[in-house]
Amino acid sequence: MSALALLLTAALPVTAAPVKPGPFTTFGDWAVACDNANRCTLTTLDPEDGPAPSEVFTVMREAGSPGRWKLWLTARTDEDPFAIEIGGEQVGGPFRATPDGATIEGSTARAVAAALPGARRIAVIDGTGRELARISPDGLDDALRYMDSVQGRAGTVTAAIARGRKPESAVPAAPVLPIVPVVRPVGRPPVLTQARIKALLRRAKCPVARGAAKAQVHSLDHMRNVVLVPCRTTGDNPTEAVFVLDKGVAKPARLDATPGLGGWTRVPRVTNGSYANGSLYSYARKARDGDCGVSQHFLWDGKLFRLIEQAQMDVCRGNTTFLNTWRVRLRTK
Repeated sequence: MSALALLLTAALPVTAAPVKPGPFTTFGDWAVACDNANRCTLTTLDPEDGPAPSEVFTVMREAGSPGRWKLWLTARTDEDPFAIEIGGEQVGGPFRATPDGATIEGSTARAVAAALPGARRIAVIDGTGRELARISPDGLDDALRYMDSVQGRAGTVTAAIARGRKPESAVPAAPVLPIVPVVRPVGRPPVLTQARIKALLRRAKCPVARGAAKAQVHSLDHMRNVVLVPCRTTGDNPTEAVFVLDKGVAKPARLDATPGLGGWTRVPRVTNGSYANGSLYSYARKARDGDCGVSQHFLWDGKLFRLIEQAQMDVCRGNTTFLNTWRVRLRTK
């Protein structure tokens, strides 16, 4: 093997299992993401032309049969209660709002979802029927059709758009989620000297400034500790290089998925990174407003940091609702 091949091999992550977050796409004024268990979520986007709407409407459906629906409506209004009107008819409601909006489940969610295909006008109304906000239907039918396809519903009686005569039993079951063991951190982290921290910064090819260098040091177990050293400290996406101290020897942390928006580096870097109780977090913005980017949650499994949740918004169009594309099941050791 050549020296270059050896170098590239060393830079690759050590994986417990292939991590393949689900797809993310857009149709008109809607974004759609499906996770690795084919749970699909649709949410509204600000139109590319014209004023921004005064609401965020999110629709989620589980994979498999029968395919539970769950909806969220965040109306940017002080009106309470409010309801949804589709094609001139009120469907469900009125809904009591919380600071986060209204959550719609059960038979009401099914009724609203059944009324969405082909809708030309979707509005949020108050108790007197006065319109409070509009929800764009542009691209909604295509988004629902895409969800039917991902979940294998096309041609069955459970499809939202592509309905057919196939029975509910023809819908494939949801893929099985990966299982990640939960390891509770124990021990007490060491105190690193300034010289040690600066050596780690140089090793990660991060700028080394004059004066005191900072680092986050946390215990993983009685022999290992995780260290986050600040790498890029300016802008909206500061990064931290991640090491594991194994019996005092610093090694690049092992992650089973690419952190943040960048590619792999010899020492992995998380964005806006933090660590707590065995969990490593990364949150990378694509825009200053925070309406696009990727959020990741890694968990220490005793050997490496495993991606247990990823949510993203790939387009910067006014919606700060990140959609899940990866999740797992946790098992306590």
